[in-house]
Amino acid sequence: MYTLVEEKDGYRVSLSIVSLKGSEIEENIVELKVDRGGAVLEGPFRSVGDAVYRASAALLEVADEVEKRLDKLELLLESDKRVKPIEVYDAVYLAHALYSHALSLRELARRLRSAGLVRPRQIELTRFALRRAEALRRSSLDLRLLHLTQVQYSINLSMKRLTIVGTLALPALLISSIYGMNLAHLPFADSPILVFSLMAAASALFTLIVYRL
Repeated sequence: MYTLVEEKDGYRVSLSIVSLKGSEIEENIVELKVDRGGAVLEGPFRSVGDAVYRASAALLEVADEVEKRLDKLELLLESDKRVKPIEVYDAVYLAHALYSHALSLRELARRLRSAGLVRPRQIELTRFALRRAEALRRSSLDLRLLHLTQVQYSINLSMKRLTIVGTLALPALLISSIYGMNLAHLPFADSPILVFSLMAAASALFTLIVYRL
């Protein structure tokens, strides 16, 4: 919540001090009532600039934690380690939520400056927080693409294995179906051991062919 509301005797400023709790960004909403000169009449901070600085610092603290999560997941994916989809989803969600907070705070800071409630140097940290959040959002998108690539590779590998299994089983199925007709004139029709040996030899030959392909 980042708002600036003009009242008869001044302004009411609302902003959020964020913190990271598990996979959620929690908000502690702070409200300040200030006169038209920027003096705080009600609220937990001595000035609007102090409140904006604290909100920016909190965003950067959360950004540090989000960056650690993104880096950890990226390392696991690049090492071909299995990563749960929910872990990637949570990290991407946090990065986007952080960006939303940083963008809202930056817009509020601009409005506060236009109203003469803060000086330019007091809101400089909001710009840095927004840039940091933008970088993390881009990193989260790269992480998502990396995870999708890993999932696609796993699917392709599974399909390849199933194809190989089906190919290797084909000669055995063909031979067993022919001898299953109980035709006496077939070679080795009266010798099950030789039939199974023939099936094994055909399967081995197919295995060699597939391996070389």
